[in-house]
Amino acid sequence: MSIKIVGDSTTSMPKEFMEKEGIGYLESKIIIEGEEYKDLTDLNRQDFIKEVSKFKPYPKTTYGSPADAVEVFEKAIEEGHKEILYIGVSPKLSSQINSAKIAAKRLKDKTKITLYESGLAGASHGALVYLAWKLLKKGKSVSDIVKQMDKYRQQIYTVGASTSFDELFKTGKIQKKVSLSIMSKVMQLKPLFEIVLHDGAKGSGAGMGFKGALKKAIAKIDDTIPKDIEYDLILCEAGSTKFFDYSEEQVKNILKIKDVIYWETSPVVIHSLGANSIQIAILPHID
Repeated sequence: MSIKIVGDSTTSMPKEFMEKEGIGYLESKIIIEGEEYKDLTDLNRQDFIKEVSKFKPYPKTTYGSPADAVEVFEKAIEEGHKEILYIGVSPKLSSQINSAKIAAKRLKDKTKITLYESGLAGASHGALVYLAWKLLKKGKSVSDIVKQMDKYRQQIYTVGASTSFDELFKTGKIQKKVSLSIMSKVMQLKPLFEIVLHDGAKGSGAGMGFKGALKKAIAKIDDTIPKDIEYDLILCEAGSTKFFDYSEEQVKNILKIKDVIYWETSPVVIHSLGANSIQIAILPHID
């Protein structure tokens, strides 16, 4: 194809899928004990899942540099692509798209690069990249894909559950309160989150036990998503698929689901949401 789609490593799309289908990715990084590691290529995902809660100090994350973005875009040029569509994570969560902007300016005489701020994160961002890839396979131009993304991103919704408030405290996503920490352990509360257009990931309460949390998360889907069209369902795991069957069954009870897709959350997203967390993404189905 003359067009190359590039996303971010934090989309939760599996590395193997992106490489097989020719989707490029600009990697975020995790800083562990002063050393930087690229999200997908430098880290063993399974080892990271096992060790992430044990790190002291807790790792930090950072975005791919302009040089990293230049490398990704130049690879696409070397592959023979005449045009690049970069679909970036929400600027509210990462400055990575700024690196892509700098890279695009450096390469403006070599190829046409279109930068699209998705306003989304995690599995929602991945769902938008996935839809753009499907549109590309249908022969759509970059301008057509951008118009469709403007429409589809309004209809993508992701909810999920994490295993522990303590994991979220470490990232600073939720301000630590002793009372909340004690209460969550005593009552076995599991935090809920949702990914909202332009606002990124937001806490949205808690449920008793992981299944209880997922039940509440799926109730949010029921309250939020219109029922008049057909959807695809993406389930993203961060070390466990234990509740995939339950989540799939419950979502199918409330929505018309065409395809069910299973993805692996990347280490940078696991860092933010916690090991064994689950993302449940709903996106419009397109043939």
